[in-house]
Amino acid sequence: MSVYLYDMGGRTIAMRRSWSDQYLFDADGHWIGWFPWEDNDAVDLAGRYLGTVVGDRLVRRNDLCERPCSVTPPDPGRAEPTGQPLPPHYFPNRFAYDDVRLPHHA
Repeated sequence: MSVYLYDMGGRTIAMRRSWSDQYLFDADGHWIGWFPWEDNDAVDLAGRYLGTVVGDRLVRRNDLCERPCSVTPPDPGRAEPTGQPLPPHYFPNRFAYDDVRLPHHA
């Protein structure tokens, strides 16, 4: 089952095929980024900071310095979402984060 990620308001915005998947997809399955380091920070397809997974949220940290990544992994193709998103968990740390700006696909 896909691991769904939410914005600060609890709307489904992204997914991973599993918690250990290095790739990040939008809610429709388009590849939007990856996790190049062994932490929860994701970069976009250009290697710029996209957001951080905090619990079940994909959010932008207010205090993060840019940490570019120059290596791009092979394109994983489109992911097919599986299962249904569960209700998001309570997210008390709103003061330290902003919503992620995701690319739009036609």
